[in-house]
Amino acid sequence: MPIRPLPPLGIYGDLERARDIMRAWQPLDQLPPDTAEIVAKAIAEGIARGRQHGLEMGQCHRAA
Repeated sequence: MPIRPLPPLGIYGDLERARDIMRAWQPLDQLPPDTAEIVAKAIAEGIARGRQHGLEMGQCHRAA
């Protein structure tokens, strides 16, 4: 699964939040730094996609 670049909206906050999530998962502490960064970016992408989905749902609700 390729990691796409994150949208500029909230990228730094998403990465920080993703790193916090990773720290909470004990098995991820054993990953090498490069792999851990890939996992953090994947988590941040999920956070960003969730935010985008929520914005789209709100816009559809307002338009209806």
